Amino acid sequence: MSTVRQIIQAVLATQRQIDDQMSKLQAYNSQVDKVMQQVQAELSDSTQQYSREMLDQLQQTKKQIDDTMNKLQAAKDKLTQVRTI
Repeated sequence: MSTVRQIIQAVLATQRQIDDQMSKLQAYNSQVDKVMQQVQAELSDSTQQYSREMLDQLQQTKKQIDDTMNKLQAAKDKLTQVRTI
């Protein structure tokens, strides 16, 4: 097998791994959304600071997931560029 074919196969394998990780992150993000909705419903009348902190932490988690997914997509895009060279 030529070196070029090996590189292409490695790039494709890495892209599949990125897709797999993004899929897992999307599922986790959906779970975080559900938890946020439950927390908001349960604590909607609460004036306690911890309820606000909990929601803030969940929102921060969602932002980190989104940031990670954006970085994974950028890496996948770069791999696509490498593959087309």
